[in-house]
Amino acid sequence: MTDLRAHAAAGPDSTPSLPSIPLRHRLSRSLRLAPGWRRAALTVIAASMLAAMPLRAQSVLGYGDDATTLPGGTVRLGLLNTWSRWYQEYDGAPGTFIQTRSQARITPLTLDLGITDRLMLTAFVPSVGTTESAIYFSNDVSDSLRSFDRSGIGDAMATLKFVWLGEQREHDRIAERGLHVRSALSASAVIGTGMPPRPFQQFGIATGEAESGMQAGSFWDLILGHSFWTSVALRYEHHLQDTRSLRVGAGTPGDPFDPTARPVDVTRRLGDAYSIDVTPRFSLGEYFSIGARYQYEHEKAGTFSGTLDVVDSAGNVTHLDAATLAPASAFTNQWVGLGLVYSSVAASDRGHGDYPFELTLQYRRQVALTNGQPARGEWAAGLRFYQKLWGRGMVRSDVPDTTQRRREP
Repeated sequence: MTDLRAHAAAGPDSTPSLPSIPLRHRLSRSLRLAPGWRRAALTVIAASMLAAMPLRAQSVLGYGDDATTLPGGTVRLGLLNTWSRWYQEYDGAPGTFIQTRSQARITPLTLDLGITDRLMLTAFVPSVGTTESAIYFSNDVSDSLRSFDRSGIGDAMATLKFVWLGEQREHDRIAERGLHVRSALSASAVIGTGMPPRPFQQFGIATGEAESGMQAGSFWDLILGHSFWTSVALRYEHHLQDTRSLRVGAGTPGDPFDPTARPVDVTRRLGDAYSIDVTPRFSLGEYFSIGARYQYEHEKAGTFSGTLDVVDSAGNVTHLDAATLAPASAFTNQWVGLGLVYSSVAASDRGHGDYPFELTLQYRRQVALTNGQPARGEWAAGLRFYQKLWGRGMVRSDVPDTTQRRREP
């Protein structure tokens, strides 16, 4: 699934973000847009598929979030590799500034298990790698270059999802006609296994929010005929309190020029967060689908407590208070995206193959944001495999000899 934690990694000043939600950073002065030819290429591919393929069954899953669950006894293993890059510049005294180039790679491993046709268990563990290169300039002349790298596990999640309205077997879903509604509820435990930014470094990107919590979700699918369906996903997340060593200064949070910044032991609780996703999709025959996605996400300001008095060589005392981090921890983002999916799930259910899988290509871009975050685009490519362990699974066994008859010449 793509969820709130699917793309989470906090910024270098411990200003955390929603998961599923993008890698966050500090104050942004400028940005580098993703190359236009990539967006154009994806648009051309999608338009070509739309023109070339007949509109038939609503048979392809894979892009965005929805209210479906796996058939009981089916397991699904998924990988979705996401790449993003961005550029920023920070101004200090006249003639003094810092340029940073940042990039992140997030690879979530997702394991779904259909316990029954209505109930599914999901385990989600992301591998995250980030790097940030900072070039220091004095009087417009470069005088040093430093790199800040992080790699490790992001925030993990375990989710139970229950379809309470409009349960459908995979075969019935593919053959559905008319207008239908399906809905599911989810409950998740978020485990803060990610690593926050190093408090003694100016720069660096976290691998996650590194704070545990609980998440609830509601998913709605509106299915219209064989070719169109749209999903609405609502999520709410409550964070739990923890204690971390964070970088705190007397100036603006995240200011790399703040000479007072020091590591401070902080008790924090990130603000509650919610997101809304809307994903309309068109099926382009038995194997392909294209979808668009709009996402709105908001996180309230958190609470931070912890102080430190720093005495310099002249005996001057600077009082550092972690409460100054609170306003910068709130944010609002809006994203738009596009996804193209190749799926053999429907074909396998009809007897045209025993190994269902899905390939996904996605792109999304921020269209509105707050609190000085850098706007950026993200590319993602994913693969999901299905395997029947017991029951009907993805390859039907409840209709005698159907598969064999269809394989005969």
